[in-house]
Amino acid sequence: MASPRSTSWLLRPLTVLALTAAALAGLPAVSEATPPAPTTVADARAQLGALSSQAEIVAEQYNDARVILAKRLKTYQAADRQARVIQAQYAALAGQVKHVISGVYKTVPFSQFTLMLTSGSPREFMDQMSALNVIATRRAAVLRKVATVRVAALKAQTAAQTALTAAKKVERDIAVKKADLAKRKVALQTVLSRLSLADRNAVADPGGRGSRGDPRSPVSVGPASPAALKAVQQALAQRGDPYSWGAAGPSAFDCSGLTMDAWSVAGVGLPHSSSGQYGVGTHVSRGEVRAGDLVFFYSPIHHVGLAINNTQMVHASTYGVPVQVAAIDSFPYVGATRVG
Repeated sequence: MASPRSTSWLLRPLTVLALTAAALAGLPAVSEATPPAPTTVADARAQLGALSSQAEIVAEQYNDARVILAKRLKTYQAADRQARVIQAQYAALAGQVKHVISGVYKTVPFSQFTLMLTSGSPREFMDQMSALNVIATRRAAVLRKVATVRVAALKAQTAAQTALTAAKKVERDIAVKKADLAKRKVALQTVLSRLSLADRNAVADPGGRGSRGDPRSPVSVGPASPAALKAVQQALAQRGDPYSWGAAGPSAFDCSGLTMDAWSVAGVGLPHSSSGQYGVGTHVSRGEVRAGDLVFFYSPIHHVGLAINNTQMVHASTYGVPVQVAAIDSFPYVGATRVG
């Protein structure tokens, strides 16, 4: 049985940075081919669309991994606490075993035969036999309990180690995704750098300042519960803020980061993951969508927006495009959920 000190390694802090170097060796391939220089805004938009779609999938995988990591760390922490409690119980019981065993030899002779020879009377012999049996029974019970606790301690330590190993694997995955996103960002910036300033603005804001999401532009918010109205107002207040992978405010967002931030103001906690958010709340049909509902896109799901009425949503669209209002049906819609 390991000593209490042997579990101390389980408390080492977990950091992505410590694992990044090892993770980079297994980076998924990202195309190194330089895309042809776009000759028109339409060409640039097509290139950016393809690159951004790939990056958004990776970004949501990154977000999923962070959600899983948080759960794995909670599992590890609970298992480690249990292991420490049981380890302390085992140490206490081990002390009791020593006390009971030493007590046997201090209070009674070593054998029934010795008792028979040294007893002054039959009653004395019976009294001594009774004491010995009580101690033996007590010792057996303590030993059984020690054995049971020892098995429980080993299981708890194994569970903690398994949870920690799983958490480290997720951290390596996160480091890989983060490095992958960095490469994809370079590819996106390369495309944008080949455009004039006017064309870059046209790509990022295809419909002009109004569609980009000027916070001052009027938006018709549909019927909503008080909580949903708070969420919508919070999301609309972020219009014009830049898109950033893995961000959830206060001045930059990705798609699930925006919806998570919006609903947090209304007192609802959401995971920072579009696929994870799809599993929260009650699913509603397309015709039932109302302000505050989460609307999801693509298969597999890797984009989410916040409905502001039955036809429009506010969302953090993609790299290079700020938070803005858009038509729900302008994206490949897959479903909606109502969370409050």
